Amino acid sequence: MRLSRPIGLSAAFALAGLAVTGCGGGAEAEERHAAKSPSSAPSTPSPSVTPVTEKPAPPAQMLPGAAKVVRPEMAPANGEKVGVGQPIALVFKQQKISKELRAGIEGRLKVSTSPNVPGAWHWNETKGDTRVHFRPEKYWPAGAKVTLDARLDGVKLAEGVAAGGDRTVSFTIGDSMVNTVDLKAHKMTVVRNGRTLRTISISGGDESKDFGTREGIKTILAKEGRVVMDSRSIGIPRNHPDGFYGSYDFSMRETISGEYVHAAPDNAESFGKENVSHGCIGMSTDDAKWLYGLTLKGDVVEVKGGTKPKPMDRFGNGYGDWNLSWQEWLEGSALGVRTG
Repeated sequence: MRLSRPIGLSAAFALAGLAVTGCGGGAEAEERHAAKSPSSAPSTPSPSVTPVTEKPAPPAQMLPGAAKVVRPEMAPANGEKVGVGQPIALVFKQQKISKELRAGIEGRLKVSTSPNVPGAWHWNETKGDTRVHFRPEKYWPAGAKVTLDARLDGVKLAEGVAAGGDRTVSFTIGDSMVNTVDLKAHKMTVVRNGRTLRTISISGGDESKDFGTREGIKTILAKEGRVVMDSRSIGIPRNHPDGFYGSYDFSMRETISGEYVHAAPDNAESFGKENVSHGCIGMSTDDAKWLYGLTLKGDVVEVKGGTKPKPMDRFGNGYGDWNLSWQEWLEGSALGVRTG
């Protein structure tokens, strides 16, 4: 099903993508690529022992007394525990950043990790916002401690525009939770710290009606509990054969546009047999409650097996960061790999 009115939206939505639109299939994010998904999912690594030589960062250009100051929004929040798929995300709302300034800016964004996990920043512009995200080559190792020291106050972003505010954010990576959804088999396999805990019968999006579930790698953006879903939010009257309205429990958001993993008791006869939803991953209430209790924001959902593949947006509709190969990721970085 799809979102109408969630109870308790996460403030991180602005960091992950667009304003809430109400339907996973109704909003086309700017960075949708028909490009290939990574040939293999980025598994959780052991701490790297390969020496990394950092490219020296040039001095950032400073702009004291700038006419306009933009304070970036950041995720995760200080003190949070998040899943292994959670990138570090900064967004400069409605602000373009000159490419020639980006290396200096990256040099002011110091990421420290324990154990040491090298990673890299990647820049993206989506609908007027400039984003810079940091991730390792593979998923974060469980239990890692991460600190971002962002010394951006007064740093030039564009002519007449400077960043505002130095900030330090520390967070912890929780257990490795990687959920693999096979749309053809109508199953979700839940793997925690490398051990399969449960295989859940599910129903995904109905591709015959162009409601297919986005494929590729997504992360949990927010745990929203009970969500009221209304087909009018995607332009379908409630009395239409494809219309719907109702409350759905244990709802966990995957995309800004409204794809969820949630309890869907009204589709019980389809679990493990066919895909009948409007794009969400539905399951029994018992399974949804169990999964909800184990899940953190930033846990991974890998989706495959559709007959009409509909790729996950790389940016602008949640965290599609892991759908870029490591080489593609580095191509969007000004300085390349940082030691962590």
